Amino acid sequence: MTIDDVAAAAGVSRQTVSNVVNGRGRLGEDTRERVRATIDRLGYHPHLGARSMRSRRTRQIAHPMRRTELVPGNLVMVDFIQALVTAAARRGHHVLLGAASDDGLADIDSLVRSGSVDGFLLADIVRRDPRVDLLARQRVPFASFGRTDAEQPQSWVDIDNAAAVAEVVAHLRDRGHTRIAFLGYASAAPWDLAREAGYREAMREAGLEPAVTLTPHGPPDLAAAVEAMLRDPRAPTAVVTGSDTLAATVYGVAGQQGRRVGSDLAVTGFDGSAVSGLLTPRLTTVSVPLLEIADRLVARILRETQSPTDDPGEVVNTALDVGDST
Repeated sequence: MTIDDVAAAAGVSRQTVSNVVNGRGRLGEDTRERVRATIDRLGYHPHLGARSMRSRRTRQIAHPMRRTELVPGNLVMVDFIQALVTAAARRGHHVLLGAASDDGLADIDSLVRSGSVDGFLLADIVRRDPRVDLLARQRVPFASFGRTDAEQPQSWVDIDNAAAVAEVVAHLRDRGHTRIAFLGYASAAPWDLAREAGYREAMREAGLEPAVTLTPHGPPDLAAAVEAMLRDPRAPTAVVTGSDTLAATVYGVAGQQGRRVGSDLAVTGFDGSAVSGLLTPRLTTVSVPLLEIADRLVARILRETQSPTDDPGEVVNTALDVGDST
């Protein structure tokens, strides 16, 4: 139930309903009573937090985190949070971090009602994300790291995952590889699906046979899947992975099998996380500009606090950081 529903039912403007709720403006008593009766009949409860955010600033941005963002191996999210805190500080804001319960809707609603934040930053976006719908209904400023559905507000910043993986495949082909395998997560996450799709399309265009291995997050299944992939009779000479963490597992299994990464086996990662700098030989990986992404997300939220906008989503370019693993 929104203020617009009340206005339509009472046959008045949205501003008139707002004036009645806030006890201001010059209104006839008949109009005021009609609006009050409509509010009671519909059971409308004004969102005090949303109204507070329009009238004052807390200089805080909330980032409610899903459980998947808190998985120990999700190191890219650790890097992203650091980037987010830095980007917000540059603009004189703080980031309020919290672990969301269930789907996170109750946590968001509680923060909106409290009026303790200026807006929300969402990550780990899913199809028809209910958090986006909730914030849009409440007219609360937000931006998401990851694309929202076409019928939802397009307040997002993202990368082109498919194009980035296609660039990796081209890099390996230029080095003479034809048996190029892909190792990714068995996940419905849009970025995981896009990375696999980018690999398949690049292999199709090159006239090469794809070889895809998808694995759940974490050991022992991950190591077992990599071992089976490398022991295949037509074992790949190069492995494209969907994350630096997956690449690190390939390093470990290859070493156990006596294969040297960089000479016997080419390996690539994705994210450009801290993991990539710790591997020897240095990992070739897709570097994601997290600080630029975080800065653009914060800027979008703060623009929304000034006045509603219809800005389209933004795609930020990645870069292939060529190391010694290829």
